[in-house]
Amino acid sequence: EEAQTFGAAMAVSVPNRLFKKAVSLNLLKRRIKEALRLNKRDLYSLLEQKKLKLDLVIQYQNKEIQDFKRIEEGMIKGLLELNKRLKAQIQD
Repeated sequence: EEAQTFGAAMAVSVPNRLFKKAVSLNLLKRRIKEALRLNKRDLYSLLEQKKLKLDLVIQYQNKEIQDFKRIEEGMIKGLLELNKRLKAQIQD
């Protein structure tokens, strides 16, 4: 079997100094991972097309626990910006 030549590895960071309880940390991490899973299609197709690998670290920076919709909106905005920057670097 051929090794995968493209893709993204992801890490999620939620500051435990802001969220003391493991329940809160895990809730936010789950929401972030799900938001990425639902919206990664364009990023992954670009990585596959260009045979690129990407290490992605997502850090939660809000002091409040946001609902999934807000987290997903931020994820979409971040992924669009990442796609734009990757395409610009590839063309250079």
